[in-house]
Amino acid sequence: MERASSSPWRRFVTAREASVLILLVLLLALMAFSEHRDRFFRADNLQNLSRQIALLAIFSIGEAIVVIVGGIDLSLGSLIAASGMWLAWTLTRMAEAGYSMGVTVAAAIAVTLALSALLGTFHATLIHYLRLPPFVVTLASLRILLSVALLTNQQLPIPIVDFRPVVELANGYLYIQGTSFGVPKPVLILVVVLVVMELIMRRTQMGRYVYSVGSNEEAARLSGVPVFRVRWFAYGMSAVLCGLAGILYAGFGNQGDPRGGQSYELNAITAAVIGGASLAGGEGSVMGTFLGACLLQVILGIINQTIRNPSLWQGIVVGGVLLATVIFNELRRRRLEKA
Repeated sequence: MERASSSPWRRFVTAREASVLILLVLLLALMAFSEHRDRFFRADNLQNLSRQIALLAIFSIGEAIVVIVGGIDLSLGSLIAASGMWLAWTLTRMAEAGYSMGVTVAAAIAVTLALSALLGTFHATLIHYLRLPPFVVTLASLRILLSVALLTNQQLPIPIVDFRPVVELANGYLYIQGTSFGVPKPVLILVVVLVVMELIMRRTQMGRYVYSVGSNEEAARLSGVPVFRVRWFAYGMSAVLCGLAGILYAGFGNQGDPRGGQSYELNAITAAVIGGASLAGGEGSVMGTFLGACLLQVILGIINQTIRNPSLWQGIVVGGVLLATVIFNELRRRRLEKA
């Protein structure tokens, strides 16, 4: 029974991912014939674009898992800022205490990811046991974390330029042998995240449980699915991946920035929805979210290359793409119901 029901789902995911990939290729082909092609396809711009895709995709994958389980996480932007501040604060304090560079960096990363996981556990507990709406819980966290980030160092950034391993993690390259083109290290981190999360969601019992709870929580519970454990996995993984992204953003900017990450949660939701995630739960995929992040970031990259004052247009573009995708999904759902 499970195999029969999952087959159409897998066909839909494959078709959706293919359509996003085709649209992505078409956009790149249009840029190849535009007057801006030399700037857009320049090596340094492609490197920066791939880095931005990796950073967006890492925390978008976490958001996608939450959406698949039937929830939403609006705290991601503020968590990116807060996790960057936690990292920077821990680095500077441990360095002042005289710890070695290796111990300092490892401890700071561990503390940041642990605090992020704790936040995810907090979200899952409130949503599951108190039956609070995910929208309210994570919206409250968004505001709380924003204040936490600002209060960490009296609203001031914390420089981490002296901590080269962290800066290198976000800004370094792995050069392809025999060429001068380097692959940004965040891209390699994304590959690891993609492989691990794809295996979990497609090949493990927990992955099947996530789809089951998102499709029908009550039916999943009556079937013996440990709903709290599934919800804890989803929100915990979202927070941890967001904490990882916060570490990389701090390294990329050479500082913990209490005002960073603003509206990033909208970008993550948009990438997940473009990739096939349904805000009603039960649908979506890791690979689809990755392709959605690629498409969204390429669109933003094209805007940066072709429009004056691109920052003024980014909100319109991201919001417009999200709205258009949701409308398309809803119309498609109604057509399938009538058929």
